[in-house]
Amino acid sequence: MVDEILTREARDCYRFLLDNTNFDENSAGCGLTRDRASNPVKTSIAGAGFMLSALAIGVENGWDDKETNRRRALATVRNIWENIPHFHGFFAHYLEYETGKRYKKCEYSTIDTVLFLNGLIVADSYFSCPEISRYAEKIFDRVDWKKFVYKHNNRHVFRMAYNDIRGGDYLRKTQEGWIFRWSMMAEQLSMYVLAAASPSVSEKLARALYFGFERTVGGYRDHQFVFTPLGALFVHQYSHAWLDFRKYYDAYGFDWFENSVKAARANHSYCRDRGGDFRTFSAGLWGLSSCDGPKGYRGYGAPPFASNGNEVKERTDGTVAVYAALASLPFCPDLVKETVKVFMKYPELSGPYGFYDSINLDLDWHSRDYLSIDKGISLLMIDNYYRQTNWRYYMKHRLIKTGVEKLGFIRKEESDVDD
Repeated sequence: MVDEILTREARDCYRFLLDNTNFDENSAGCGLTRDRASNPVKTSIAGAGFMLSALAIGVENGWDDKETNRRRALATVRNIWENIPHFHGFFAHYLEYETGKRYKKCEYSTIDTVLFLNGLIVADSYFSCPEISRYAEKIFDRVDWKKFVYKHNNRHVFRMAYNDIRGGDYLRKTQEGWIFRWSMMAEQLSMYVLAAASPSVSEKLARALYFGFERTVGGYRDHQFVFTPLGALFVHQYSHAWLDFRKYYDAYGFDWFENSVKAARANHSYCRDRGGDFRTFSAGLWGLSSCDGPKGYRGYGAPPFASNGNEVKERTDGTVAVYAALASLPFCPDLVKETVKVFMKYPELSGPYGFYDSINLDLDWHSRDYLSIDKGISLLMIDNYYRQTNWRYYMKHRLIKTGVEKLGFIRKEESDVDD
């Protein structure tokens, strides 16, 4: 029964992504996917990346035919190349659904561009279409990775974003320019593989960037792992939706897949241990990550925490992100499948596109919205568990093979995972 529920949820996620993507080839916003169901104007370039991966998954599961989705992919990449604004190849985080223009004062984002490129690579690999490949190559080659590189504490790191609008998103009122840096472990692992795949990035620089971010080890109970500063679970999932770390150690011999297993189990253990404080957790629900909450979108998390030397005691109000549990399926299927049974006890949590974003039993609240990145990561990880569509077609692409080799990743000899 649980397998059937997860398969249905995957299909619902797929339908959400396609029904909320502009596939009008006469529109300057063709190929853009809405950020969330409740805002018909605002799209997410990362959401479009999840959508491109979804096109391959949809064919593999028999939800749409291959020619239909090939045309959708081609229309998307053609328009992205021709009409979508960028800064040295990096796309604006949010764009307008009909016009393709930047949404309000949003930034040009490295990570959101990377998530789009990940989906682009899957579509290119899966459809084996010369026209798609031609645009995919143009889009990838236009990215000027070195423009976003600088030295911080004598280490090479990527900047997170750039905004040329004074007082724009992530800037003070009088500021414009560069925004933050990737100096810590978060969701950006695939960024290093993509940069390494570029002929403009030397092997020396690629490895310097990969080894340039801090790897802080901590844990909860017996689960010790490299953790992210604020404890959100999605950072242990995003890159893994495409990079099949089941098969590789990095050049240091570190196992990122096992790291995510520990992070997911730690998140579950923390929620279980706090059952006396929160009814949501005592009911058997877990999954602390960024999501909608009773007071708006929040960055929930589980310990360990690290925040610029300031002690963080708690980052929860009892709200759990449904996708945070679902996208942990490849890491801890036993825990996830038990949690799905609990989700089904709350029929109000489901709508026309499957599970809504989040729920908080303590405040008798649940989301009534869908977010493309949350439905996207749920779809990709559910399908990776059952079919490995995304993993297979991403890892076989020539760019990913090049990036993995340049970074010196080591194949796990004992791996029994099929190619």
